[in-house]
Amino acid sequence: MKNKFMNLHIFEEGGNGGEGNTAGQNRNSGNGNGSQSGNVGYTFEQAEEIANNRAEKASRAALASFYRQQGLSEEQITTAIADFKAKQKAQQPDVDTITRERDAAQKELQELKNEKILTGKGVKADDLDYVMFKVSKLVDDKTDFTKAAEKFLKENPKYTGAGTYRVSTSTGSDNQDTGGSVNMNINDRIRAAARR
Repeated sequence: MKNKFMNLHIFEEGGNGGEGNTAGQNRNSGNGNGSQSGNVGYTFEQAEEIANNRAEKASRAALASFYRQQGLSEEQITTAIADFKAKQKAQQPDVDTITRERDAAQKELQELKNEKILTGKGVKADDLDYVMFKVSKLVDDKTDFTKAAEKFLKENPKYTGAGTYRVSTSTGSDNQDTGGSVNMNINDRIRAAARR
């Protein structure tokens, strides 16, 4: 053994044996403690399938042994094992349904949070769905909903009420005393202009 390592070492110093040295080391690494560092030859899915099959066989063997001790025939054992597996499967939670329900609940919660953000920024209830749709289109990896809402509402202030004006035809206290005669005066002037 000592000569092997020395020869490899000398060979490496010669300049042509770099690959030979690593091959010797790889060959020796598997022999020392029984472990292999190379590719085993199984994928994770294959190993998992093998483990599940072995667990299934062990479970079936244990159940069959138990039912034999109870005095059941082979046919009764097969039926009892099938019933046991059916009940076991029925008791397992439906992961797909639970995942869908969780995703729907998270989506609904996020929509409520987004509505709260928009109403906090002054968006009217009538425009809420439209504004939420438009703001959602602006959301990406770099822009969250709040920043997208600020950007959209800055460009479209009419949805916050900031860009709209309320027109009043009354003059405040004058209209209260005259019983709405200001409106009548305006209407009379419009009619007179239309007659001309």
